[in-house]
Amino acid sequence: MKLDHITFYYRRECPFCVYVKRFLLKNDITVNERNISSDRSALKKLVKEGGKQQVPAITIEHENGKVEWLYESQDIVDRIAAIAKKMQAA
Repeated sequence: MKLDHITFYYRRECPFCVYVKRFLLKNDITVNERNISSDRSALKKLVKEGGKQQVPAITIEHENGKVEWLYESQDIVDRIAAIAKKMQAA
């Protein structure tokens, strides 16, 4: 399942990022991914718009234009799971 409205900010060496990535792979969910270690513009956006340099992080772009930021790995997994479940039911 492709969730185009979600962007995942991560570092490869971050164990909490690996946790989120494994969840995505296990559940066949794809999102936009931005590695802040190799993508300077992603790092700048994370800090400027999200307010902190913490990964894992996701943005959820809502239909009304609002962008929501989440940072804790379990919160991210729970939220993506809920979104995926809702989309499958529709």
